[in-house]
Amino acid sequence: MSRFLAIDLDPQGLFVAAGTAKAGAARVEQAVAWVPGADHGPPALSADTAKQLGEALRDRLKAAKVAPAPALVCVGRDRVIFREVEFPPVPPAEEPAVVRFQVLKELPENPDDLVLDYTPLPEPGTDGQRRAAVVVIRKDVFAAVQAMCTAAGLKLAGVTPRPFAVAAGLAAAVAGGDVDAPPAGEAVAAVTLGPGGGEFTVVRGREVAFTRTVPGPVASNDVLLAAELKRNVAVYQGTSPIGVVYLAEPAGRLGGWASRLKRAGFTAKVKSYDPLATSPADVPDELRGRFAGAAGLLAAKAADAVPINFAAPRQPRAQVDPKRKLLIAGGVAAGLLFLVGGAAGYAVLSTAEERLALLQAEKADLEKKLTDLGPNRERLKAVDQWQSREVNYLDEMYDLSDRLAAGDQLRITKIESVASRIDKGGKQDSQAQLKVFMGAKTPEAASALLSAFNNDNAAAKKYYVGAQNSTVGTATGSTAYPRLFTLVTKVNHRDPKDYTRSAAFVTPPRRAAAPPASEDEEGP
Repeated sequence: MSRFLAIDLDPQGLFVAAGTAKAGAARVEQAVAWVPGADHGPPALSADTAKQLGEALRDRLKAAKVAPAPALVCVGRDRVIFREVEFPPVPPAEEPAVVRFQVLKELPENPDDLVLDYTPLPEPGTDGQRRAAVVVIRKDVFAAVQAMCTAAGLKLAGVTPRPFAVAAGLAAAVAGGDVDAPPAGEAVAAVTLGPGGGEFTVVRGREVAFTRTVPGPVASNDVLLAAELKRNVAVYQGTSPIGVVYLAEPAGRLGGWASRLKRAGFTAKVKSYDPLATSPADVPDELRGRFAGAAGLLAAKAADAVPINFAAPRQPRAQVDPKRKLLIAGGVAAGLLFLVGGAAGYAVLSTAEERLALLQAEKADLEKKLTDLGPNRERLKAVDQWQSREVNYLDEMYDLSDRLAAGDQLRITKIESVASRIDKGGKQDSQAQLKVFMGAKTPEAASALLSAFNNDNAAAKKYYVGAQNSTVGTATGSTAYPRLFTLVTKVNHRDPKDYTRSAAFVTPPRRAAAPPASEDEEGP
């Protein structure tokens, strides 16, 4: 069957593209958007809401005269975990098991609670190893998708992360001439946005090389959004330059994301593309870009290029012994010989000796593979040790911004960080020493920032050790922040998943007082 319903479970809406995907071409015939408006938007997908959501979706599809078909579902970047792993060359039948072992040892969750799939990457890793992009989803999320489709009367055909769907849709738009192609060999960024946030995805060819979520509070402020996209571009450009940023929205839309970013000072080259360029024209312009995931799923299915599908992940395949038929024939011959004469005993003994030789050869091969994997274990151990000495300053700055109390009681003038020395035994008492220089209206404002640092220490993990404030003096000149303080603390390594703050930034007032001069700066 070539007809499908592509469903995008957006955080603030649900988008369905019904159409065909065959012979390398996808066509969206009907588009249904369920967003907050005259009535409530769809509830967030969970085990408790899956049945209700599926029944409501069934009724909406029926009202829109959309016939049931196999469902392709895409889930957001925030619902999955991305990992890139390297693994030794192994036979194709063994590859899924090796990749699964490599990635699960890095995750703290119970493997029985996860569903994973992967796609091989073309470029080789270190020492000729193979590379793969692995994506993991929790089983309870996957089960909720299944329950939603069952309640909607749809057969689940695939579950794919939205970044891969968006990448396929962008490739189809470029191939169809709906948007100008990027410079040859350069990576591009595909950005999908809505009132509740969006996603930033870097694509090289058809490969998803990097992806991050754009938080809702950031998307609601043009200046913050432009800064977020600049940061994401800068983070990836440390590896490879980004030629073009593609925005999923009709080109030239009045008040669209492209014009808003330009007014906010976003200087990268931006091109807009309409995911529904050759599809129903009755979809409002402000919603057409939000079909990027659903339309991209159909494009990926048409090109037979769905690299990640949690509904049918890559699995180890049992190898068929090429000598199986020969052994069966030998057994039959041995039986016949046993019936006709005493030569049967010799035939049975000969077969047993061959079997023993085969098992001994297999044992020697497995022992060799185990020995060959020894250097890889040491390399992984060294990488883990190196990463454990890292301080993620982007997340530290993000959390520091969130710790500042409301009311504009404190301004930070300078931040210094020095890596801690490693002793002869290869140990550190912490990963860095952080100094935050600030001016405050009152001592309580500086104390509140110190308390915020201490409060971020987990019950069993101390991310900040020995944090304390010291009074520096009084600022020179006229300033609203006359009290100068320095906060000093030791910073320990923290895994990215341990940065749990979700900031709701408040735009500073237009006529804010100038920040105070620190003791190493000249006064007015």
